[in-house]
Amino acid sequence: MRKAVIVAVALLCVPFSKAVCANTAPVGRSEVVKNNDVIYDDWLDQSRHRTVPVKIYLPSKGVAPYPVVIFSHGLGGSREAAEYLGEYLCSRGYLCVHVQHPGSDSSIWKSAAGQGREAILTKLEPQANGQNALLRIGDIKFVLDELERRDHGSSPLAGKLDLNKIALAGHSFGAGTTLAIAGQNHWIANEKMSAGDPRIKAAIYLSPPCDLRGRTSQQVFGDIRIPGMLMTGTNDYSPIGRAGPKERLLPYEGIGASDQYLVVFEGGDHMIFSGRSQPGNDSSRDEKFHKMINVMSTAFLDAYLCGDQQAKQWLERDAKTFLGTAADYKFK
Repeated sequence: MRKAVIVAVALLCVPFSKAVCANTAPVGRSEVVKNNDVIYDDWLDQSRHRTVPVKIYLPSKGVAPYPVVIFSHGLGGSREAAEYLGEYLCSRGYLCVHVQHPGSDSSIWKSAAGQGREAILTKLEPQANGQNALLRIGDIKFVLDELERRDHGSSPLAGKLDLNKIALAGHSFGAGTTLAIAGQNHWIANEKMSAGDPRIKAAIYLSPPCDLRGRTSQQVFGDIRIPGMLMTGTNDYSPIGRAGPKERLLPYEGIGASDQYLVVFEGGDHMIFSGRSQPGNDSSRDEKFHKMINVMSTAFLDAYLCGDQQAKQWLERDAKTFLGTAADYKFK
């Protein structure tokens, strides 16, 4: 399997298209240009009396306005999550906003640092709750509003945002947040509700959680209409709860709309998407996965955020060959 992964990654140097709105070199190259600007800020949501930290990857090349990718971290993460993806997408001409969600971020386990894995999980588990899920949805909607506000005036982001081209991505709990904003159905007192936001045009779900609560996947995810790419792995077991590789496929199975993609990495575990390796993992192995995640994500965004037909054709005709035996791949 290691040989297969290496062979697949070697194909990263094969370019196939140029993004219509990213104004960058052809997709398919694995190198990351790290001379982009990074902005740290804490945005105050006055209506909720809540401060939302953000890390913004601002392209230094290409022509503004840039398409926007918002990223939501997993339980216990922070705005530093998936740095590999933020840096790569930014080098491809995407302005990336990595959001930190207070209450389900790294602050909840730091007091247990150094006490072992079980102590940390004990701190994390109670925070995977409905209240934090709602707070996270509110955070993303607030960030969308704030981006609209900061696209004007003296903000460093003024004139740099293409607000008609916004995608949302997330890992684990953040993938659940992404599914909710994409249009997943929820039930409160048997009343169907949705937090879908039309400002999001495409979505990437990295290792999504899935609890159908007695309903079918079609009932829960069937109203999602925007293009999506779901990535998981054959060893994608959650450190909290009972979610495993089979459960993570349910959103893909339940979404009836077309333009949906599924990537299942052979041997991929839950943490390969976050940028933090699981204890005992070979970091070079994770880096190989990251390169494939980067290329697949960029091709998807080029196709569905930027309208690049060559990128869409690559996803349909060549991506399976690119991944080789490193991942199972399908689309509808």
